[in-house]
Amino acid sequence: MRCSRMPTTKVGQLGIGITTRDRWDDLAVTLTELRNNGYENAETIVIDDGSKQPLPPAFKLKFPKVRFERAERSLGLVVRRNRLAVMLRSTYYLSLDDDSYPVAGDISNAVNWLENHPSVAALGLHIVQGDQSIPPTETAKEPFPVRYYIGCAHLLRRKQFLELGGYLERLYYFGEENDFCLKALRQGASTYAFPAVVIRHNRTSAARNSAKAARYYIRNEAVTALLYFPFPFSILRALNCISILRDPKWNLHTGSLMFGWLEAFVCGFSWRSLRRPLSMAQFRAWKKLPLPAQ
Repeated sequence: MRCSRMPTTKVGQLGIGITTRDRWDDLAVTLTELRNNGYENAETIVIDDGSKQPLPPAFKLKFPKVRFERAERSLGLVVRRNRLAVMLRSTYYLSLDDDSYPVAGDISNAVNWLENHPSVAALGLHIVQGDQSIPPTETAKEPFPVRYYIGCAHLLRRKQFLELGGYLERLYYFGEENDFCLKALRQGASTYAFPAVVIRHNRTSAARNSAKAARYYIRNEAVTALLYFPFPFSILRALNCISILRDPKWNLHTGSLMFGWLEAFVCGFSWRSLRRPLSMAQFRAWKKLPLPAQ
């Protein structure tokens, strides 16, 4: 099943925000898919986070309804995702990576579901990687609570996102989704998965630095625990993050992992004024929730 057309969602309800850097070919695919699937009239903003080569002139001709913004200096996708939330005027904010786009389901159903569930702050969508097959949306499970969502595609209540402070920009790269979901949970809001909308994440290798990713992944996993988990679970989780060194997905860069892990404790101390732990009841309930499928 291909994506339903966007006219079923009221104009102004949905805005799309995308951050890109040195991935013009991938962005062209994403914007073309969005246009072909009826998103052309949805407010769409793309921030170029300091690409070496500026926006190709053909883009503005090919995608005349997309607003392109250029930043000369790269500040990272966490900062830019916050900026997009400010720039958009829509009620809901569909955040997409520049190599991710809807391939099945009806996003207006997700919007309507959020309208009817005001205690839910964010929806994670069903992610298929690369050329994985698209699951039948007709038999998709009902929405269900999860710990956090996958950042390459998610749906937020834009104003609530900003009122909660958005993403913690000090994280810079990786882990902002978990941070936001824990922050929302402290305020009594939850995060759900919405399996009936499917997103293809091509996960391009362009402009990816795996050593940098390893450093920030382990650092931010540990820092998030130090900021949000009640004692002693905060310390135990931060220490246990060293086990990531055994994960073949990440341990190609042992030095970067060790540096990031040690850096987490420095950050945890210097950012201690930001610590807002969950109550023990919240933490126990959160631990019982499933992780999002990756």
